[in-house]
Amino acid sequence: MTRFILLFALAVVTLTSCENIQDNQTTVQAMVDDKSFNALYAIGNTNEDGSVTIETSSDSRMIKIFLGNSTANAFDLNGSTGHYATYTDTNGNVYTTQGTGTGSVEITDRCASCGTIAGRFNFMAVMPGIDTVYVNNGMFVDVVVGGQETEIAAESDGTFSAIIDTGLFNPVVVNAIDTGNYILVEGQKGGSSLIVRVPITVGAGDYDLTSGGFAATMIEGLITQNANNGSITILSHDRSAKTLKATFSFNVGATEITQGVFEVNY
Repeated sequence: MTRFILLFALAVVTLTSCENIQDNQTTVQAMVDDKSFNALYAIGNTNEDGSVTIETSSDSRMIKIFLGNSTANAFDLNGSTGHYATYTDTNGNVYTTQGTGTGSVEITDRCASCGTIAGRFNFMAVMPGIDTVYVNNGMFVDVVVGGQETEIAAESDGTFSAIIDTGLFNPVVVNAIDTGNYILVEGQKGGSSLIVRVPITVGAGDYDLTSGGFAATMIEGLITQNANNGSITILSHDRSAKTLKATFSFNVGATEITQGVFEVNY
């Protein structure tokens, strides 16, 4: 059976060899031609044959990396050895490194106990007879590919609910994570998630949910969309006890998320 993991991780990473300024609040970063690709989330699949798929999206664009195993430290993405990558643009056009494409993945860090990897990637993907896309300066952090965390049954870190347009969003799983600089709170049900980020130092009060270190995101499948406006009221935050309670609302495009509330331990 394929183990399906929704990643919920941020990391502070400095790439001194890269001229582009890297966003230290993202899990996957790259430059696609001349446009940045920054994603807070990735989905990792570890299959019975040991192969690994990493999928992520940014502004309706998708990157998928297929690795034939989870043990090697270097992979050639030309497809001849079972390793390849694809890029899907906003129009649904799929480019692949299989065939005439090229690319590589380098694993730079591996956590055996928690089952995560970090690495760098670059590739040239082709839509035969149509166009070519270049993905450079790629990096990913804390992608789950196996180990203890993949075997742990889903547990909730608290309660979370909201109304999406007129429908109740009542998550099956609630995650709350202290990243060092931020607290991430996620309600997840099936392939849908609502995520709220607040600064670790936040105190009780009312805040704009799209500035000052605050953020909100909605994920539907591999489509990730950030809030264009919103607000959050911190009802209580005890950093010693690591408890946080808040209400929130925000808009993602034409979608309204209202009556949001969570109470979590992180």
